[in-house]
Amino acid sequence: MRAFSYVLILVVSSTSLLLAQDTTTGSKDGSRYGEEARQKMGPQYSASMGSVTVQDRQLYRLSLRPEIPFGKLAVAFDIELFIGEDGDFQSRGWSFDTAAETFDTFLRKIYYVRYGRPGDPVFVRVGALDRVTLGYGLIMDRYRNTLQYPGVKNTGVRFQLEGLGGGSFGVEGLVSNLQDLEEGGALVGLRVFNRPMPRLEVGLTYVVDLDQYAGLLDRDGDGFPDDVDAFPEDEDLALDNDGDGVSDDFDADDDNDGVIDIDSGSGLPPDVIDGLAALEGDAFRVDRDVRRRTPFDKNRVGSDPFGILGLDAGYNVLDDDRLNLTIYGQMAVMIDDDDELSPASADSQGVAPGNRKAEGFGVMAPGLWAKVGPFDGRLEYRFFQDDFEAGYFDNLYDVDRARLDVATGRAQPKDASLGRGESLNGVYGRLVTDLFGLARGAADYQHMVGADEPLRQLHAEADLSPQLLTMVPRLKRASAYYQKNNIGNRLDVDGTPDSEDGFFESTEDTFYGYDVGFEMAGGVAVVWDTRFLFVRAADGRLDRRKVMSIETVFSF
Repeated sequence: MRAFSYVLILVVSSTSLLLAQDTTTGSKDGSRYGEEARQKMGPQYSASMGSVTVQDRQLYRLSLRPEIPFGKLAVAFDIELFIGEDGDFQSRGWSFDTAAETFDTFLRKIYYVRYGRPGDPVFVRVGALDRVTLGYGLIMDRYRNTLQYPGVKNTGVRFQLEGLGGGSFGVEGLVSNLQDLEEGGALVGLRVFNRPMPRLEVGLTYVVDLDQYAGLLDRDGDGFPDDVDAFPEDEDLALDNDGDGVSDDFDADDDNDGVIDIDSGSGLPPDVIDGLAALEGDAFRVDRDVRRRTPFDKNRVGSDPFGILGLDAGYNVLDDDRLNLTIYGQMAVMIDDDDELSPASADSQGVAPGNRKAEGFGVMAPGLWAKVGPFDGRLEYRFFQDDFEAGYFDNLYDVDRARLDVATGRAQPKDASLGRGESLNGVYGRLVTDLFGLARGAADYQHMVGADEPLRQLHAEADLSPQLLTMVPRLKRASAYYQKNNIGNRLDVDGTPDSEDGFFESTEDTFYGYDVGFEMAGGVAVVWDTRFLFVRAADGRLDRRKVMSIETVFSF
């Protein structure tokens, strides 16, 4: 049955290629060299094979990705097979055991389905989402659900409807992952806006993560995240306290001290415990004090939602060929439940100490947005109270929404890591430039000051245009990006107590990467797509995790 399903999906996809018709696509979103802006003619077919990183493992991946436009409608499939180190095909993305798994399998075969483009009266996209900003970015700024692709595939929804209520109202929003939504844990955002005057737009935004703990990968769905689950693909087994390869459920000696366990955590029935205790003597010892970790178990802890509500307004002062100038502002307030735990409760639930209700608000006003020739720049004053953080839902959010301390097994949602509890004020600036159609560069920097250390962040990105790429032999694509938040507010790479990271020193808030492709022959290119993330290891040192794919891509 499973083999038949493989063949069925491949046949359906191949048939769709034969039925595709030539259609022109366009762009209105301003991402000049991005996927939405390529303005390709007709269907595009590509296949790839190569090595990719999937949850810290290197697997061989075979992929077929046809992109088929039908007028304003476009579909891009992503049909893939993974081969393990032993040469066997992996079941990843090909599970048909239940109705939910079958639905998920088919969703994973769609990279995106799109109708219209951003800025059109009707725009809807289902699948991979990239660079989603609501309002002016105080709440959600350039969010993406593809951060861990292809190891983790999320099927999200983004939509925008304009011209409602007689033409002045509109609505836009997103759901980060339909699979998570089904389980009650997706990121959901909605912005309703109105243009009461031709140059004035006012918007109301609400973004909520229904469960921050959903960011902890749990492949078998047993409640224990993969990083603390000794059997991450077996929903019936999870913990192995002594690491001997035997589940604690079947291990009579969980701490491997050579003495049988009869404590309350042994899992033995009371009558068996009493019987073993009665046999205790010089020739037979029992262990009543077993040292066990209590790692995070989502089934025991439950969900932890967090949201932000905000209001924004912008007025276009000047709009001509030489200068476009907009004055804008946005304010937002955090909405969190009271999830404070006592130290004993936090320890028993596998939650990091210090979890509490996040409070605060933020204001960015006034803001100036100017477009002059090839330059597009923003400058704004910002004020934050208590725990507020700008761009809380950003392109790193899918890995930041909850983190796990591998050494202790304790989890911490992102809102619990804020905790500055002070007033901050400062400036933020962003500059984007398109240099004569040859390259696009963008950088933004925030500097906020208060009673303690300043709150700083730096983002930068650059990519070469198709025009410039034609001048460099064999080079087909080239882009790079860098991001670091909380500069100077983290420990150094060694995790030295009371230390402070340097400006460009990597921390768990650093993310960078590059994407380069070279043509080997007509229609054949080798593509390096590499991303670097950072997490704290059990010894406190910073561990760099590389998500890499090296693939040979065939276009036809």
